[in-house]
Amino acid sequence: MSHHVAGDRLVAALADVTAHQSAEAEFCPFCGSHLDESRSSGTQLALRAVLPEHIAAALMRTPTLSPRELAVFELLGLGYDNRTLARTLQVSERTAKRHVTAILTKLGLESRLQAGLAALLTTSLLGGPKVS
Repeated sequence: MSHHVAGDRLVAALADVTAHQSAEAEFCPFCGSHLDESRSSGTQLALRAVLPEHIAAALMRTPTLSPRELAVFELLGLGYDNRTLARTLQVSERTAKRHVTAILTKLGLESRLQAGLAALLTTSLLGGPKVS
């Protein structure tokens, strides 16, 4: 399954969930601006209304990642384990693990699953991964 298909499914799932929830959120977790349904598209509103606060906070912290950490972050979004990360980036598994630990710390996340979700959302929102 390609990453674009997975991203499309995620956005569709978020839209479905939002359709069954009331739009109680008043402010965007990304930028803090007031949510105005008349100015937002349905998908943007769905992402804003459903995104857990810690994931939104992690997305705002992604600019603090180094270029190498960003590459690892994007690969986490594709489901890579440490061994595959190491092979892809031509580093040791220990180095790959340290990159993952640094990413979790910088983004304030508790697991690589949360990091993978944040990475998938980031690549979906920004138009695809930069790492081949």
